[in-house]
Amino acid sequence: MYVVWKLIANDILEVYMSMMAGMDMGRILLDLSDDVIKRLDDLKVQRNLPRAELLREAVEQYLERQDRAETTISRALGLWQGCEEDGVEYQRKLREEW
Repeated sequence: MYVVWKLIANDILEVYMSMMAGMDMGRILLDLSDDVIKRLDDLKVQRNLPRAELLREAVEQYLERQDRAETTISRALGLWQGCEEDGVEYQRKLREEW
């Protein structure tokens, strides 16, 4: 019973701190495997943070990586932009040098 009340108290504290920080947040329902929940709970104890905070961090990091990947892809796709030479011709020249 103590564990349940402690979890509820942590959630209430987290909501209060979020409101005090002026952060508007939505809520989502997330289904995770038992193994992932266990690993998340282990990390929660290790880092002394609520699961919600750990999940927020993970989602933010994931979205940042996606943004960087999209930027990298966009840059790579734009390498030939503005080049006069045909890409296939350029390939042929390079292969002739082999």
